[in-house]
Amino acid sequence: MTMASDTEKIGNYLPGVAVPSEEGLNLCTHCGLCLNACPTYRVIGNEIDSPRGRIFMMRQVREEQMPLNELVAEHLYVCLDCRACETACPSGVPYGELVEAARAQVEAAGLTPRSWRLGRWLFNVLVLPRPWLTRLVFFAPRLYARFPWRAAVRRLLPRKLRALEASLPEPRATLPVQEAQSQLMPVSASAASANRPPAGAKAMALTGCVMEAMLPHLNRATESVLRKAGYTLAPAHTGCCGALNVHAGERDEAQRMAKALIEAFERSGAAYFVSNSAGCGAQLKEYDRLFDAGDPWHERARAFAAHVLDLSQAVAPRMVPPKRTLEAKVTYQDACHLAHAQKIRTEPRVLVQAAAGTNFCELGNDQCCGSAGVYNFTHPEMSNELLRQKLEQIEATGADLVVTGNPGCLMQLRRGVAERGMSVDVRHIAEVLDATL
Repeated sequence: MTMASDTEKIGNYLPGVAVPSEEGLNLCTHCGLCLNACPTYRVIGNEIDSPRGRIFMMRQVREEQMPLNELVAEHLYVCLDCRACETACPSGVPYGELVEAARAQVEAAGLTPRSWRLGRWLFNVLVLPRPWLTRLVFFAPRLYARFPWRAAVRRLLPRKLRALEASLPEPRATLPVQEAQSQLMPVSASAASANRPPAGAKAMALTGCVMEAMLPHLNRATESVLRKAGYTLAPAHTGCCGALNVHAGERDEAQRMAKALIEAFERSGAAYFVSNSAGCGAQLKEYDRLFDAGDPWHERARAFAAHVLDLSQAVAPRMVPPKRTLEAKVTYQDACHLAHAQKIRTEPRVLVQAAAGTNFCELGNDQCCGSAGVYNFTHPEMSNELLRQKLEQIEATGADLVVTGNPGCLMQLRRGVAERGMSVDVRHIAEVLDATL
């Protein structure tokens, strides 16, 4: 990105706000290889709702051929920011960085619907930065998730409410497991063990905002898995990482959260910072993008990012063989910000394949499930269409259990499975590892 000074104006973009960089925009050769990778283009079929179309639009604003207006805002926010286009792009266009800078411009210009701005201010600025308030807001669903008569309540609900209720994971539910037939990791594990952390290495986990407030059992499972993998744990960081703020173009608040988190890690003495959320992990590894190259925080953020690991990256190289395997046919759902933003595919598969034994099958498609942060609330029709396509792929595998590495995907798929009446369980990879290691 380029940060415009308080007085410098770049094209029709506002001064003093991040601007899509000329270098990044010019990397796009308009080859079109991103089109079929883009979920929104495949559904809508409009060029302007493809990565190539949005990049052209950003360039037009920069070159004063198009105003920064509601049309720009509309098409930028139809994008899921799944970054599948980055995987498809042969030129290395930093699409995620470009679209997030453009959204910062849209937010500064006040071009999004007023209801969105109010809702995001309440959630992203007021609630999420304050762990105590986040826990208070999510107290009711967190308590209900552990309610012993939850299944009886579910049967009394209308179908739509029943599906929404089912999106909330059940902390008390156990996974069907059996004693492992072999104490060896799959041969493919060698591909994930090149940079094996030393035994006893100190790790700091991110409990996050919504994860700790609504899904605390996943954080406890993560901590248990890290101990089983031989790590010693520093006290976890309980603040928000700012990912939702960045996706919404709220960069100032995201910078504040990033500084607090980096300082906490520097004080901890930990060698690694571990995330169990694909979206959070991607944001942590790209913290340097929040700061101008001349800002001292830019280098501190870059140094911090070198210590960040996804949970699967932390565990797979330790080569811990499973003690138990799952009694179910299992498939793995690639979370977009794990597969496309972080380029992590091997490590989670190694771990899930080991946990599944001989009962693993590939899903065969890494298309977005439609969750994408709060996208399922802001664009429900598009989100539901992408969810429908994903559920059809899951049905075709015949899997009994879907494993994923992102809480948003977890809840989106659980809701979809319930709405469709599928006999399929959906679990976070931390739960699976904790049950099998």
